Amino acid sequence: MKRIDAIQLDALLQGAKTIEEDGLGVKVARLGSGDFLKLYRRKRLLSSDLWDLPAQRFADNARGLLRLGVIAPTVLDVLMISERRLSAVLYQPLPGDTLRNRLRQLDAGQRPALVRRFGTFLGELHQLGVYFRSLHLGNVLLLPDDSFGLIDLSDMKLESRPLAPWKRRRNLQHILRYAEDIDWLAHQHVDSWLEGYADSASRRDTERFSRDLRKWLQAR
Repeated sequence: MKRIDAIQLDALLQGAKTIEEDGLGVKVARLGSGDFLKLYRRKRLLSSDLWDLPAQRFADNARGLLRLGVIAPTVLDVLMISERRLSAVLYQPLPGDTLRNRLRQLDAGQRPALVRRFGTFLGELHQLGVYFRSLHLGNVLLLPDDSFGLIDLSDMKLESRPLAPWKRRRNLQHILRYAEDIDWLAHQHVDSWLEGYADSASRRDTERFSRDLRKWLQAR
C-alpha cells in the first residue's frame, strides 16, 4: 500500500475520464494511461474501513481469483489518501462488456445459451468457494474470447471449500436484485440457468439451488 496526499491524488486524476460518480465526487476514473482508479470514501470518522480497507479487499480478492483461475482485473497498486478519508485501488480494466448489456443485445432465441453458460460459471464459483455478495449481471463481464470475468470485487470472501448451502441460497438472492436480471434468469430462461448450474455443481447442490429458487419466487 502506498500513502499519497491530496495534491498527488489530484495530479493522478488530472485529465482522467469519470466512469462513475456520486454526490460526493468521483468513484471510478479512467486515467490517461488507460488504467482505472476506483475510490472508496470512508463515510464515518470511526469505521471498520480504517483497518479493513475496501481497496485492499478488492486487491486481495482480485489476486485470489486469479490464483483460482477466475479472470479478474490486474491490480497495480493500493493507495491511501488519509486527509480525504479515501482509499483507492489502481488496476488494469478487463476488456469486454457486462453480461447484462450483452443479454440486452440478444433476442429471446439467442439468450438461453448464454444464460446456461452463466449458470455453469456460477456453479464453478460456488465450487471454488467464491462468495461474491455483489454478484449480479452488471458485475460479470463477457470478454472478447467469450470467457467470463468478475469486477467490483471488494464485497467478496474467498473460502477454502465449496460454499455451504445457506451461502449459495444467499448468493441467489444477491443475484436476483434487478428486475431485468430476474426476468431473464428466474422466468424466461430459468431452465437454461439451472441446466448450466448442474454442469458444474453436484446433483445435490443443484437440487437445493433449484428448490431455493422456487421458494424465492413463491415468496415474492
